Amino acid sequence: MTAEGGAELDVFAKIGIQLGKVADMMTQRETRRAKLFEQLHQVPITGPDIPLSAGAGALQMADTLSPKAGYMWSLRRLSCVGYTAGTVNVYKNGAVVGGTAIGGELVAPFPTAGVFTFGRGEMLMDQNDQLIISASGITLASGYAGIQIGGAADNFERWLLPEYLG
Repeated sequence: MTAEGGAELDVFAKIGIQLGKVADMMTQRETRRAKLFEQLHQVPITGPDIPLSAGAGALQMADTLSPKAGYMWSLRRLSCVGYTAGTVNVYKNGAVVGGTAIGGELVAPFPTAGVFTFGRGEMLMDQNDQLIISASGITLASGYAGIQIGGAADNFERWLLPEYLG
C-alpha cells in the first residue's frame, strides 16, 4: 500500500470516529430529553362536574386534583364554566364535610365563569396538597349539566423545585 493510500484510510477512519461521536451525542441528548420529560411536564387538571343540590355543592378528589407522591404542581391555569349566576371558589387544601367545603386557602374565586392564570412558581402545590372546589347560588348555563373545572399544571419531581424556580 502506498503512503497516499494509507493517508486516505487514516482520513476515513477519523471521519468515522467523529461521526460515531456525533451519533453518541445525539443519542445522549434524546435520552436526556426523555428523562427530563418524565421529571417535568405539563398535566391537565380535570374533574367531574361539581355535584349540585339546590344550587350549591363541593368537590374533593385527591386522586385527580393533586400532585402524586414525589411530585409538585405549579398551577398555570384554572377555568370554571357552565354557570350564569353564583360563585365558585377553589381552595388549596381544606376538606369537604357534609357537602360543604371548609378551611383551606382561597386560590381562585370565580364570581363569574372564567379563567385564572398563574405564573411559574406562583401557586405551588406539594404532594399532600389538593384542590377543593365549592359552589353556591349557582344557576347552570344552558346546555351544561354541571359546573366544569379545567386547567393545567406544571408537574415536576420535588427535587427539581430549585431548578424550576431558577
